[in-house]
Order: sequence, then structure tokens, then C-alpha cells
Amino acid sequence: MNNSALIFIPDISGYTEFITQTEIRHSKHIISELLEIILNGNQLAMNVSEIEGDAVLFYRKGDAPSLKEIIAQVKKMFVDFHTHLKIIQRDNVCQCGACRSAINLTLKFIIHYGVLDETVIGNFSKIIGSDVILAHRLMKNSIDAKEYMLVTENYWKFSNSIDDVSLELEPFKDHTEAIENFDNVNLKYTTLSSIRKNIPKPVLSDKQKFYKEKPDTQVNIKASMLLVHELLTDIDAKMNYVPNLRNVSEASPINRVNSSHTCVFDDLEIHFVTLSNENKQNEINYTEEANLSLGAEYISDYRMKESQSGTNLDVRIFPKQKVKTDKSFAKKIVDDLKEKLVLIRVKNVTKKNIVLFKNYCERIAIEREN
Repeated sequence: MNNSALIFIPDISGYTEFITQTEIRHSKHIISELLEIILNGNQLAMNVSEIEGDAVLFYRKGDAPSLKEIIAQVKKMFVDFHTHLKIIQRDNVCQCGACRSAINLTLKFIIHYGVLDETVIGNFSKIIGSDVILAHRLMKNSIDAKEYMLVTENYWKFSNSIDDVSLELEPFKDHTEAIENFDNVNLKYTTLSSIRKNIPKPVLSDKQKFYKEKPDTQVNIKASMLLVHELLTDIDAKMNYVPNLRNVSEASPINRVNSSHTCVFDDLEIHFVTLSNENKQNEINYTEEANLSLGAEYISDYRMKESQSGTNLDVRIFPKQKVKTDKSFAKKIVDDLKEKLVLIRVKNVTKKNIVLFKNYCERIAIEREN
């Protein structure tokens, strides 16, 4: 059968609710990241027929891969998918619905072996045929689980599968699904819960201790803590309250730990890197590192606390911990003096900008109430 092929579909579950009930800009980017993770995990050298929003339609012509190969492929994509979600959760700064609920997305796999035809449309090769339709129909089924690997009887027959394959999987169960125009389709499936529970948490990086007792500036903002945090960590929003800011370049699509952006002024550029974002009860702490084109580096530490009148915002500015160098004593004295002068200037500018930020937050709060 020259047109026989594996049809392999990883399908992100919860996609529709995630896209329609959360902020579209970030939800679309997160889904794109996850689809890229799936595409990069293609170790069976399968062809991509199309990307369908929440799923990727892979196929590979020729003999059916063994069940052992399929399980290894499923594990690769599944572990990479959930590891990335855990990293998003660990490094998340944004408190929008999409960024906070991404961890709830799940992944299932449909595996079929059948006959198909290829048709070329522009630069793309699209597969068609009744077996392609069947694989698509099986994405909607009656299996009472969110994450599983579903294989058809036809795949099982041609793959020379064995029943005692045990690679961190639950035993395969028999299942029959009534599919319109296909009658009853015999299937086997196994849940992926045993794999998911063994995925380790991503390692937390060592961080400089940022806290200092005395803030350099304090303000009370008549807006909710979540709104203040949203606007403070929204890189594009800086254009609305930072004076003389010409543009923000090289900004990451979503602000997460280790993401970066550059603020461009007429006579200065400041490169920022997000260092941490910690949520506690009634308090959020956000820190970022700044590298000035003048040569100085500093840490900005923002602490937001809920208050009866809105949000108390404390800001601390201090030098970044230095790496030991072989500089001469005189050179160290000059550099330290230069850094102190720059830091004084930064603190003075920050005090003025925080007042402008307060006004911006309160204006947005009133607009949203109306």
C-alpha cells in the first residue's frame, strides 16, 4: 500500500475556552509557543500537513512505526509541553487570565494508520482521504479523561504492537467509538497521568537578595494592587508616563522572568531584564535589573501592598552586585564614584516618574470603572 501512512495528531485541550475567555494577545502567543514546542519535538521525522489552531496534523508515509517508537514520541512532546507550562508558571509576571491559567491546558494524542493522498496547495502539502477524516473525528470522543494516547485498531494491527509495553504508562484499555459514516471504530487508549506526575518542577535560579528596609520613594495609588502591577509590568505602558521616552525596543512579547526590553531616550538607552515576580497574600514584589548605556547597573525593587485606599507602592533602587575584577585601586575609586553619581540621578528621576505613574494608574482605574 504505497499511500499508507501514520497519522499523528497532538491536540491541545482547553484551547477554545483559553482563547475566548482570556486576554487574546497573550493567549495567542502562549498557544503559539506550545505549538512550536510540539513541532520541535518531532523526533519521528513526520511531515506537517497543517496546524489547526489547537492541534498539529502530522503524517509519515511508509510502514507504521512500532508502538515503542510512538510511545517515545508521545512522551517527548508531552513532557516538553508540560515542562514549558511549568516554566511559564514559574517565570510568570503578568497576572492576566491567559498567563495565570495556561498551566491548566492539557494535551492528548490521536494515532491512526491508514491510506491517504497528498495534494499540493501553494507551498504546502495537504493530506486528504477517509482515514484523515476519521482521525479528525476521533479528536471528539467519549473517553473520560483529558490527557491520553488514543490508537486505532488499524494502527495496532500494522505496527506489530505488543501488549506488555510498559514505559511509565497505564495499561491500554479497549474502547469503541461510534463515528458517523464509519460505524463502530475499535480503539485502544492509555492515560498519560503517570507521565505528568513524574515531570519535575523547573529549577529555580539563584537570585540576589533584593530587599532593603528603607524605600527610596513611597506613594499610595488609588487603584487596585492587580491594576498597579499590570501597568507597572506592561512594557508598552511606559510610553504613557515616562517623560522623554522615544520608544521601547526589543521587548519580549510577554513579560516573564529573564525577559528583557530597552528604553530609548535622546541621550541614553536603558536595557532592562526582569529578575523576579513574587505573589504573596495582599502583596506583590517585582524586581528588574537595569543596564545604562552610561555604564552603570542597578536593581529596581517594587513592592505593592493592598491598602484601604488602594495600593501602597514602595520603590528601592540599589547597585547590582559586582563581580570581582582586576581593576586597580584608583580605577575602582573612579568607577564607584561614577556609579554613585549615576545612582543618585536615577533615584531622583524615579521619584518624579513614580508620581507620574501614580497619576496614570488612577486615570486608568477611573476609565475602567466607567
